[in-house]
Formats: sequence, C-alpha cells, structure tokens
Amino acid sequence: MQPYLALAFALDQAGHSARLVGPRLYGPMAAEYGVDFAPVDDEAVRLHQRPDVREILVNSQGKGDQYDKARERIFAEIFPRLYPIMLKDMWDAAAEGADVVIHSHSSRQAVHQIAEKLGVPHVLASLYPHFVASRRYPPEVGTFEQRPDNLERHARANDNPIKGPLAEMFGRWRADVLGLPPREGALDNRFRADGTPAPVLLGFSPHVIEPADDWPEWVHTTGFWMLPSGTRWQPSKRLLKFLDDGDAPVFFGFGSHMGTDPEEVGRIILEVVRRTGVRAIVVTGWGGAAIPNPPENVLVEDEIPYDWLFPRVRAVVHPGGTGAHNTALRAGVPQVICPFQKEALMWADHLHGLGVAPQPVPHRHLTADTLTKAVDQAVKDPGIARAVDRLARLTSVENGAENAVRVLEKIVS
Repeated sequence: MQPYLALAFALDQAGHSARLVGPRLYGPMAAEYGVDFAPVDDEAVRLHQRPDVREILVNSQGKGDQYDKARERIFAEIFPRLYPIMLKDMWDAAAEGADVVIHSHSSRQAVHQIAEKLGVPHVLASLYPHFVASRRYPPEVGTFEQRPDNLERHARANDNPIKGPLAEMFGRWRADVLGLPPREGALDNRFRADGTPAPVLLGFSPHVIEPADDWPEWVHTTGFWMLPSGTRWQPSKRLLKFLDDGDAPVFFGFGSHMGTDPEEVGRIILEVVRRTGVRAIVVTGWGGAAIPNPPENVLVEDEIPYDWLFPRVRAVVHPGGTGAHNTALRAGVPQVICPFQKEALMWADHLHGLGVAPQPVPHRHLTADTLTKAVDQAVKDPGIARAVDRLARLTSVENGAENAVRVLEKIVS
C-alpha cells in the first residue's frame, strides 16, 4: 500500500487533489500524510493474521503448487462474500468524479470500468513488469524468467478472461451499480472503452528491472514510488543512544507472514547476533518476531521508518517486501532476504542476481545456521559492497513518484 500512498502524496504535493482508496486499516497512515482516504473492506488483508490461515500457508510453503492452491482455497471461501462489498466501496469512493482513475494490478478487472462510467482515462499503476505483454517477462508474477514463448503466454492469458461466478459477479456490478451496458472486453483493462490503449505506470527502477525493449510508448518506467518519513514520527532517545553507542547494527524486520512461531524467529535472531558478533535492531511490527528480554546489544522497537533507519545500519534482514528492498537499495546497504511468499522469493532471487544480497533464506529453511551464514556474508563480502554502492548511486537520485506525476499530468491534459 505504501507505494500507492507515496504516489497520492506526490500528486497532492504537486497541487492536485488525490483520493486514495484502500483497505480500512491503512486509513491512519494516509491521515498522517494528509491524503484523502476512502476505505474499503479490509478482511481480505487481515486474512493472513488468522492463525488457521497462517498454519495452512506455512505447511504448504515450498511444496510445489500446494501453496498457490492453499491460497486460492482460502480466498475462494471469502471472496464471493467480500468482493461485492469491496466493489461497491470502490464505486462509492469515485462516484463524485475524477480526472483520471489509477488502479493497481490487483484490481485491474474492475476499477477501469469505473473510469468508463466517469468518462475519464484509466491508468494501470503496477510494481511488477508482468502485466504488460513482452518477450522479456512472463505474464505470471513469481518469476522473471525470459522464455521464447513469453509473448504467446501473454496472448493466451489475455485471450482467456475471467469466467464463471467471478465474471458473473463483475457483470452484475457493472449493470446494477455502474449502470453500464454489457460489452465485449469489458474486463480487459489494457484498453479504454473506445479501444485506445490504456497508459501504464511501472513503479520500479529501470536499473533494478530492465524495461522490455518491445514495450509500447504508453508504458512508463518511472522509478519506485518512495514514501518519505511521516512528520509525526520522531526517533526516541533510546534509539538514538543505541545507534551512537557502538558499531552500526544489523536490522531485522519480519512481517506478519513469517509463519506461526514469532518466539522461535526471535531465538534465531539472538543466536545469529551471538555467532556473528553484530549489534541488532529488531522491529517487531506486525508480530513476525518476538524477543521479550533482549540483551544490551539488541534493541527491540515496534516501528521505525525504513527511510530513516536503513542509512544508519550495516545490513537489513527482511521478508522481501517491495518497500523494504527498494529502501535498502537507495540507502546502499546489503540485504538478507527471508521470503515467505512466492512473489518475495522472486524478488529475493533477482536481488541476489544483482549482487546486492546473498542467496535467499526462505522461511522454510530459516535456522540459526542458514541465517548466520547469510548475515556474515552480507556484512563481509566485498563484492556485495561494490554492487550495493553501484545501485545506490543510481537509484538514490530517482524521483519515481514525481516522474509518475508528470506522466499523469500529460495524460489528463
């Protein structure tokens, strides 16, 4: 959610008026930046906090397609009930009108129809290259594999729109809520209702993800949409003293997807600290790790903004979220990535290939031995240090959100 908040904030800063539509739990974050926020039902986001769901995903992780099937089964249980509510919430947020509708890849089958109703352009804003047909990238998120049949795979994906109950639900929403007549290709966000192509904003650095040479001119790679630190947050005296009292620490931050045993993750972190001799800052955040009685060389905090902290640490250990790895790239610090989800493993493998991180330590292989080896390499490997420095020089000068605003201004004008 943070990259989209960054984009909305940049629009506001440029003198426009943005309304961000997202899960209800992100409302306070939007308020901190003064961004107008319209909430939608957030049960789907909170789903991963349920112990039974986390148990299912942990047990199926790394077992072929069982993880994907487990996720599909879980979401199939709730989406027939939740999706109509979310669709109505999205239309209610936009019904007053807009000059342009910007939507993520996760809502691409629906939100462009709101733009059709309003008679305005729609723009896909994605953090992945997979949703624009090319020879370079496949249509499935989870791999950057360059295969000779990628274009054919894109064509097959685009020629097989949503069918069955989900398509029927979209059709009812289109007719009953939006008041639009049925039309061929109504679920295809690649085009406007008049058949012209819809612009695309890609929120990643071209130095991290190479733009495909066969992307059309309406596809814009802007750089990552970085959210600055909120004005209300200030570092505590305890945090500042810890940073001043010794060598730069290693950051450990595990999100809500890191399995079902945060105490075990905490024990692993403490053992890694003992073996490597590093100091550590552990951000517990959504409960991925728990260290109730930390030693003096370990500071535990609930939350610290990444863009403030990462330039002050020696390395960062995290599950592979886009915000964390992009902030670490800009800060010029090595990364150790412990992915849980397939998308995070994709990024972890890619960053390892760029030389800024050791081999990933997937959650199912997370032990004191595997994490110690990775952290030790991250803080000592001169090759990683050189790669990190090179990419930091390139990405730290990018203004992705501001670049995206300029593109949007041209689209609207």
